[in-house]
Amino acid sequence: MKGEEMRVIGIDVGGSKIRGALVSRDGSLQRVIEISTEADKGGLHVVRRVLSIIKELLEQSVLGIGIGTAGQVGFDGSILGATNTFPGWTGIPLKKIVESETYLPVKVVNDVHAMALGELYFGEAKGVQHFLCLALGTGVGGAIVINRKLFRGSTGAAGEIGHLIIHPNGRSCPCGRKGCLEAYVSATALTKRYEEKTGIKMKASEILKNSLLGKELEAEIIKDFLEDLANALASLVSIFDPQKIILGGGIAKELLPYLKKLMDMVKYQLNPTRQPTFRLSISQLGGDAMILGAASLFLKEGELYNEEME
Repeated sequence: MKGEEMRVIGIDVGGSKIRGALVSRDGSLQRVIEISTEADKGGLHVVRRVLSIIKELLEQSVLGIGIGTAGQVGFDGSILGATNTFPGWTGIPLKKIVESETYLPVKVVNDVHAMALGELYFGEAKGVQHFLCLALGTGVGGAIVINRKLFRGSTGAAGEIGHLIIHPNGRSCPCGRKGCLEAYVSATALTKRYEEKTGIKMKASEILKNSLLGKELEAEIIKDFLEDLANALASLVSIFDPQKIILGGGIAKELLPYLKKLMDMVKYQLNPTRQPTFRLSISQLGGDAMILGAASLFLKEGELYNEEME
């Protein structure tokens, strides 16, 4: 419609919930909708859930639909792979299906890739050239930004930080392997560690809070959690030499009281030349980072990708 601001639909498909909103160029969100993912009902069911949100948000002034989703996403917008927490998601041609149903252009990236784009344009990475994102939620995801460009690797799936092996033959990971970072520092992993010791399920956020209150078992679990996370972060700094690593995901805000300690633990392992310049921060965008980043696939078009993306 002439004179009306063009907006983008941004969608975040997570392990437990799907969120969508209309996003303006300045990053403001309107008509935010949230529903459960129901991932256990299969990939095509999740697609129908995504489409139900999109159809509620559709209006004449929509420029396109940006989607950030759990799983490894190829350059063609299809799902290359997913853990067993998302049965039937692998192989879903998400971009093709949504375009055929909406008659609008669609772009799809991994959800933590979307988070990184959200931080790049609207959050903790404004003015930062080189950074990494690590999302700690149901699983653990990652993203790499170099020279303010999202690095996606040869297939589109770069940044699977959660599947770094930190303890060979260690805890089982939803990806089917053992010893992955995700099996130690995800919210799911924290809950599982507590349940193994007590027989009681407790949310990861509560375990983190109870640790601060001096509860012995929770403090022991969080001590191990911080050591594993610090070791992984230090290795990532050594490999990528980022200016900053941004932590997001479902339990990120509960990590704020631990941030200085975690930073000190990482710096202790770094080369002295890196210690003064490296920064670790917590996302202030929360769950909106993924929606904003997905929308930026259109709102910031031409500034994002390596040539192979197009």
